[in-house]
Amino acid sequence: MSSLPSTERLFLAKLTPISRLRLEQRLKQLNEQDLRTLRQVESVLNWSMQNLAFSDQQLIKHAKMVFVGLQSETLKTLVRDKMELRTCVAALRHRAQGENAPDNLNWGFGRWVSHINRNWNETHFALETVFPWLPQAKGFMDNKDAEGMERFILDHAFKQLQRSVNQHYFDLEAVIIYVLKWSIVDRTTGYNIEAAKIRFTELVEQGLGDFEVA
Repeated sequence: MSSLPSTERLFLAKLTPISRLRLEQRLKQLNEQDLRTLRQVESVLNWSMQNLAFSDQQLIKHAKMVFVGLQSETLKTLVRDKMELRTCVAALRHRAQGENAPDNLNWGFGRWVSHINRNWNETHFALETVFPWLPQAKGFMDNKDAEGMERFILDHAFKQLQRSVNQHYFDLEAVIIYVLKWSIVDRTTGYNIEAAKIRFTELVEQGLGDFEVA
């Protein structure tokens, strides 16, 4: 961790604090098992490292497999929280397209899938106290505000990681959180409105797409 430069505040950075090439060179200091754990977490949380040919069900199955195999409670929480966010956003999208509540639990990830099914016709699935960000996310989606949605979700994801990193300093969790934060900053440095609109449209069509969340 002492060899990694600090990440800047989200949306203020003009460049990533370190290139991906140099970051990968630093990551070679990890032992084989730790590097494998990093890649597993990235394969779930870093959208650019996922197989876009996978269906929603395949992505969820993979996420569950990785989740069960993780030994760290911190990393399990990161995977769970991110996948629950994606599940809520996917539910908003499906409902906005006029779809009925799914008739099974395989479409989403986490503790709230059955709850969402039961409360499909509630404005925010009766989850606004659990996920206070849901009403604002729904507003962005209803207004088809691609830029606003992307920035909002990225900011939320970055803050989730920031809260977790405050509990870790020189362990594997700290390294993984750093890499995930780097991925978010990397996206925002290439951010522009037109690209956001294209990404929004593509990801809306991909079910559990997270509007460029890492």
